Amino acid sequence: MVSASADALKRSRRQARPTPERESGPFIWREVLWVLDWLSLRLSPVYLGLGVPRGDGSPVVLVPGFLTTDVYLAEMYLWLRRIGYTPYFSGIGINADCIHKLTKRLEKRVQAVHAETGRPVRIIGHSLGGVLARRLALARPDIVSQIIFLGAPIRSLEAHPSLMATAKWVANSVVHPQPDGSSQSPSALLAGNDCECASDHCVPTPPPSIRRASLYSRDDGMIDWRNCLESDPSLNHEVGGTHIGLVFNPRAYRIVAKLLAQAKGPSRRRLAKRAGKRAGRNPILADAPRQAA
Repeated sequence: MVSASADALKRSRRQARPTPERESGPFIWREVLWVLDWLSLRLSPVYLGLGVPRGDGSPVVLVPGFLTTDVYLAEMYLWLRRIGYTPYFSGIGINADCIHKLTKRLEKRVQAVHAETGRPVRIIGHSLGGVLARRLALARPDIVSQIIFLGAPIRSLEAHPSLMATAKWVANSVVHPQPDGSSQSPSALLAGNDCECASDHCVPTPPPSIRRASLYSRDDGMIDWRNCLESDPSLNHEVGGTHIGLVFNPRAYRIVAKLLAQAKGPSRRRLAKRAGKRAGRNPILADAPRQAA
């Protein structure tokens, strides 16, 4: 057991060790190659659902990354439906607002999905969408059963300087809620830093009841891949490719299918059968129809 722990620690250090090429941070020009990820997906059998585990019909909510909308995840949405899951869009609109407000919108959506299906919800979040998913899982473990991150900066909200400049402009342009329920103007945020957005750099680890995994690429041109790593090396999966293309990456799709299959829960039909068996074993419930008759 000691040797296994030592090996895991070595792997973790090996993953986090910077190379001379990457010490300067992400190279955003690589992102123009995202179209190759999309083409690879279309040419892969995974796109048709071949060679991957079938789903159990459980609900999966997709959360887009910074400055994008649910439309960006339409390819993955259709693929999840093809392999047997029940996908849902996040409904948060464009992901360019106060993180607190975006998380509240996501919570409202996930709560509705949970109420509709009667089952715990899995969430797949790309980039900043993964951060929102992690925040929600921390706050509502009662309705979330699994989170999968695609290039999400879960360790630190740091990115390429141009992306950080855009994020700062967005933060300074939106209205931020206050703990007392009031709203705060951007200028007040800069002066007082009262909104949790101002210090929201790392989201704590959700409870153990929630399965989680992080998919990342060392060739990510927007996010430093080391900020996408979970502290437990076994939860990290390297897939390669671009940051933008992670939502089209066939290697990511294959891993996502396996992760979802590993966390399969009982289907609605099984839950109904279990309820029926329990009723049959309970003499009070079993006699109830006859008494009513």
